[in-house]
Amino acid sequence: MRLLWSGLLLCLSTALSSAEVTALRVAIPDYPPYTVLAQGEFSGPGYDAFISIMTEAGLQYQLIPVPNFGRALIDMQNQQIDMFFLATENAERSHVAQFSLPVITTDWSWVWLKARKDVVPGSEQFRQDALVSAQMNSNIFSWLQQHKYKITAGTNNIHGLFKLLDFNRVDAIMLPSDVATALIAKQQLDASRYNMQQELTLPFGFYVSNNYLSLQPDFLQRLNAAISRYHDNAARAEPAPNQ
Repeated sequence: MRLLWSGLLLCLSTALSSAEVTALRVAIPDYPPYTVLAQGEFSGPGYDAFISIMTEAGLQYQLIPVPNFGRALIDMQNQQIDMFFLATENAERSHVAQFSLPVITTDWSWVWLKARKDVVPGSEQFRQDALVSAQMNSNIFSWLQQHKYKITAGTNNIHGLFKLLDFNRVDAIMLPSDVATALIAKQQLDASRYNMQQELTLPFGFYVSNNYLSLQPDFLQRLNAAISRYHDNAARAEPAPNQ
């Protein structure tokens, strides 16, 4: 009987262990500077934060590169991924997934050619008349649609966004300010040609699919606890102010 009971405990332990180590399928876009794909490897502060948080949570994962957040959402709807990052909230995403605690924040900014003195983001004329765009299928593009801006088709590839300005196809584009700065540097553009004005500051976090959470109902609590510890560790690592 003791041997039988020990065998049952071993089987149960093995089953729980197998469920625990099932790799979380995580979509990650090439979205500099937060997540950068180069020579088959990822880097960037968003990627580093992800690695730290997964380590804190003790989770195994499989990273799946995607071209953009629109593709990540489609893959989640088709149950091909369990989570994607770093993302901002919107109703369409929240219909199929739950948003984590914030990991970092991001600033959405208008960018336009400095030579265009007639372009004044924030003005009523700009809102009514300016032709604008953003990365297709992004949350920013959806936000522009919801706020009734005059939008032209953009590009699915974030790396091509500045061409819309440089070829005068739009009056302004919107993207995170850090992304704009990274793209200008990476594409060796002349930063002095562009103006940039912040519009919104939003939290960046993880989206975890409802389907996955139905199988792992404690996962989001575990993930959020790891995010909290990540912030605590970062705060402790900050140098003390000069006395």
